Amino acid sequence: MSLFIHIVWLLLSLVTFSTAARDYSQMYSQETLQQAHQVYTPNVHGMLFSDIAGFLTNNELTSLRRVNLLQPWYRANDPFEFASNPVTGDLLAPTLSVKFLDDLAIAVVWFERFHCDKKIVFDYIAALDFSHLKLPTPLQALGIPTNAYKLDHFVDDVSQKILKSALTFIILHELGHIHYRHRPYHTINSEQAIAQEIQADHFAINILRRMRLPPTGMVVWFMATSMRDPLKEGSPQQTHPLTGQRLQAIVDALRLNPNDFIEPANKATMTARDIRQLANEIETIANGLANPKLRSLLQKRGSEITLLPLANNCKKPTKK
Repeated sequence: MSLFIHIVWLLLSLVTFSTAARDYSQMYSQETLQQAHQVYTPNVHGMLFSDIAGFLTNNELTSLRRVNLLQPWYRANDPFEFASNPVTGDLLAPTLSVKFLDDLAIAVVWFERFHCDKKIVFDYIAALDFSHLKLPTPLQALGIPTNAYKLDHFVDDVSQKILKSALTFIILHELGHIHYRHRPYHTINSEQAIAQEIQADHFAINILRRMRLPPTGMVVWFMATSMRDPLKEGSPQQTHPLTGQRLQAIVDALRLNPNDFIEPANKATMTARDIRQLANEIETIANGLANPKLRSLLQKRGSEITLLPLANNCKKPTKK
């Protein structure tokens, strides 16, 4: 079956972060996406079929053999679009989505490194749905050098760990949908949808535990997705319901034997206390989702964004 037909079928019956009204086709140039595609494609393929595969049970490996990994560089529906089709085994990870996640990780770590307010990074995410401005890439919008990872070792090291952790969780989550042969959300009710999400999350976390991979990227991923408009058609919060119940289940899983997520070689830099802190941060996000005024707060933050002040928030950082 051709790549085109695979993607058409995926659109008809996927379990996905779907499309949004904003046009993302001009956010990155074709040249940038094609160059990124050359880097990300083998890396994501290796992550799934080599790194992750080494920790799967025989039953899970049977599901992995059904997977057809699609990484189109030209697809620009939404920067949070990761998808799976449990019927066909298609798993969609567009280059734009991986690139955006990479830039988001760099932005968060850059702001942390230079003691800037990281809330500004997530205000930019809220603006994707609530602002009518033509938004540039995260790094451009936030006034961060496009080669930031080359300018500071800490930014490069930590952002890559966040990217690896977040992307591994996302890919495993989608593999979980395939493994359990979950149903498309338009065929089930909201309670069933949340149950599917929790099951796919548990699948991912259990394998992260086997891999001894700290879930640092999950905080950035869930904080970002929580900033999207829950009422907007195609919102990640609709197609992959993000609820307090779902996040609390993740929190409980992380708090259970937190040392399982730490390789012995990394215990000098990562402790069970750090894993518990990650769980606490996700719990804070879960509590925020329970706020009935959440959408109005997101709308206010996202709609008030202006590009010049946004870019000046961490433009000339000074180390302390």
